[in-house]
Amino acid sequence: MRSALRTLAALCAAFALLGAAGTTVDTIGGTRAAIVMPDASPVGSVILVPGGSTLLRIDAVGGTPSDNFVIRVRSAFTDAGYAIAYVEDPGDLRPVIARMRRIARPVFLLATSNGTAVAAATTARLGDDGPDGIVLTSTVTIASRRFGYTAASVDVSRIHVPVLFVHNRNDGCSASPPAGIAPLMARFPAGSDVTRSDFSSETTPNDPCGPLSPHGYLGIEDDVTATILSWMRAHSGPAKRDAASREPNPNG
Repeated sequence: MRSALRTLAALCAAFALLGAAGTTVDTIGGTRAAIVMPDASPVGSVILVPGGSTLLRIDAVGGTPSDNFVIRVRSAFTDAGYAIAYVEDPGDLRPVIARMRRIARPVFLLATSNGTAVAAATTARLGDDGPDGIVLTSTVTIASRRFGYTAASVDVSRIHVPVLFVHNRNDGCSASPPAGIAPLMARFPAGSDVTRSDFSSETTPNDPCGPLSPHGYLGIEDDVTATILSWMRAHSGPAKRDAASREPNPNG
């Protein structure tokens, strides 16, 4: 099992290093960003916020050595017609959100693990300048030395956009227990569009909080992304788009 996991990790890392066709690398708001366009006119935009340190290294063609869940599955979203973006430092996503709004709305934040704190805090802080919806996967709700600031630290009563929580019932990371989601969901304002979707998978990882584990949806990526995409489509109707504000494809 461990040998197979090491092989899969190597393959994931090699794939993640490759820059996708239709990728533009630019500096947005002081951080390097990669924007990947779908083949056709985009139906919306997705900004990826990874876990761990939440920082990435992006090369000149948009490649990154990360094997984080949201980075591993990024092509599923362009294949489904969404423009995607990922940045080296997601500390200030306001200018990135503004750029993606000019490409296609709605704009979603898709975050995992430690990145869920960034996505939730960004959404609560920016209000109307924030995303049109957020997806929080493997949400960190318990602080530790490794996971300091959590999604549970955010005043979620200030979040007024649709939210999807995704979790693995067998997540063994002590910072993101499945039992931590319901209390957090209960803190959203009454009538909020907040949904939860649970999955199950089993592996025996060296690091239960690492990306190649149930915490990172190892082996069930297709099922998880299909559910996320279904939710996004349900929140991507014509009334939620701003086609008039789209800018031309940045790749010409």
